[in-house]
Amino acid sequence: MTEENEWGLRPLAPSEADRLRGLAAAVAADLARSGLVVSGQQNQHREASVGGLRVEVDEFDDAAGGIWLHWEVHPSLREATIEALRGQRLDDPVVAAAGRIQERMASTILCMLGALGYVAEASDDDYRPLAVRVLSAAI
Repeated sequence: MTEENEWGLRPLAPSEADRLRGLAAAVAADLARSGLVVSGQQNQHREASVGGLRVEVDEFDDAAGGIWLHWEVHPSLREATIEALRGQRLDDPVVAAAGRIQERMASTILCMLGALGYVAEASDDDYRPLAVRVLSAAI
């Protein structure tokens, strides 16, 4: 059995982590073949993203573990949004636009995954708003 880390999180067993990484790679490949741009490596940090689909594999054995898909807007929109939020300009149109784009892309990704035979759901995780969670492989 795998030991908990310093934060009390228990990593998945190696075989389960390998299964998740394989499923994440299949999802990324299928969505790329469908026309989405998959940005960089799995678990890539948001700041380095050029935009597109980011695949996150959370390899901990808890309720938040699994495969998460995030739509990343272009860095220019991301930076403009961050600047507006830092300036406490919550009513800035760029903030609303970025949110609408991410919301609609999450919905689109859910539809695409369904068409490809995957089972997925919209995030209910406060730390991953507007993300999509992949639950099982294509059938």
